[in-house]
Amino acid sequence: MREIKPKNAFARRNISALPPMCILLSLSVFGQSGGDYILEWSTIDGGGAQSSGGQYMLTGTIGQPDADWSVGGNYELLGGFWPGRPIKPVECFPATYSTYNDWVTLGKPDCWCSGYKYQCDGDADGVSSGPMDYYRIFADDLALIVNNWKKKVDDQTLNPCADIDHKDSGGINKYRVFVKDLNILVDNWKKKDRGNPFDPQTQLPGDCPRSE
Repeated sequence: MREIKPKNAFARRNISALPPMCILLSLSVFGQSGGDYILEWSTIDGGGAQSSGGQYMLTGTIGQPDADWSVGGNYELLGGFWPGRPIKPVECFPATYSTYNDWVTLGKPDCWCSGYKYQCDGDADGVSSGPMDYYRIFADDLALIVNNWKKKVDDQTLNPCADIDHKDSGGINKYRVFVKDLNILVDNWKKKDRGNPFDPQTQLPGDCPRSE
């Protein structure tokens, strides 16, 4: 709880006019001040320690109605003094995607994540073609697709970055690198991640992975 201290006589005379919510405030790490009032930071600490007896031990803190764990996309929120659930790492590939299990099977490749902004556009090698042209989709990317052509998820030599669409070919073969991956690369051939903003043919969104 916080204690509200009047800074002058006027504040002392008028504090009774404050609504209850101005007096009973949530916890905050920092004290705040403004106008005629100072909000002091404090906590209720009764029972906020460890107690043990025999084979049992209790660790507790009074007053945490918002203790819970929630996650959405790449973000995780742990509320209260004690997390509602164990802390777990936030994965870079959304667990809500239908291809999430494929990503796990392939060893959770970083190139499928948003840090590799152009991989789902055909940028299998993660770099541009270099000085002068700076093509994001070019010969080295095509070479990776060729080298991984018709490879399957259980092929130890498969480079998952060549799996541009993050899906298999379907049917009985389930090739990880196949026609759809090649088509994406062809559609974006010689496109850039920078250049003339008035020429959309040279621009790429740069937001892989995109929503399904």
